[in-house]
Amino acid sequence: MAFVAFMSENKSKGKINDYYNKRATYKNRYQLHDTLLLELKNKPVFYYEFGVAGGDMIKKWSSTNKVKESRFVGFDSFEGLPESWEGKKEGHFDQKGDFPDINDSRVRFVKGWFQDSVYKALLDCDFHEQCVYHLDADLFSSTLYVLFQIHAKLKVNDILIFDEFSSHDHEFEALEIFKKCINNKWQFEFIGAVNNYRQVAFILK
Repeated sequence: MAFVAFMSENKSKGKINDYYNKRATYKNRYQLHDTLLLELKNKPVFYYEFGVAGGDMIKKWSSTNKVKESRFVGFDSFEGLPESWEGKKEGHFDQKGDFPDINDSRVRFVKGWFQDSVYKALLDCDFHEQCVYHLDADLFSSTLYVLFQIHAKLKVNDILIFDEFSSHDHEFEALEIFKKCINNKWQFEFIGAVNNYRQVAFILK
């Protein structure tokens, strides 16, 4: 199984890696982001988040990184999942269409289903600084779609974070297919993981 092979290959790698953690909890996901922010909090970054929900992570990044040139863009329907996933029903994570309340002019949100909003919105985005792509869409189809939309924007030292990577039929599988389709254009260097590879980060080389 490809995901098991991935875990075995990276079990002793990374700046943070809690495998095997018998006490994995959802809040541990912040540890991975804290590890990244240690190096990035004083640098200009463009942070693109796909799957915002209540906005905890985009709020964390924008409140920690105060560099005026940084930008933070969150993409979401704010209506929840478009289909069931891992026991969660369609509509789970519904925010009733409301954006997170973040008082920061560097932060903006793009509302809509990804296939209706992402392509057009990315045309107006900037990518010359180091980019952090937080892929938290959960679903295979949504994650794969986003990967191909950002493909032409990717560059060396950009970072990709997956929030449910151990959902191996979804985010993991989407990345595997993407890598095959781009013919190994990039090396996805493992940065670290928490919650037994539930949350995983890579840097492009």
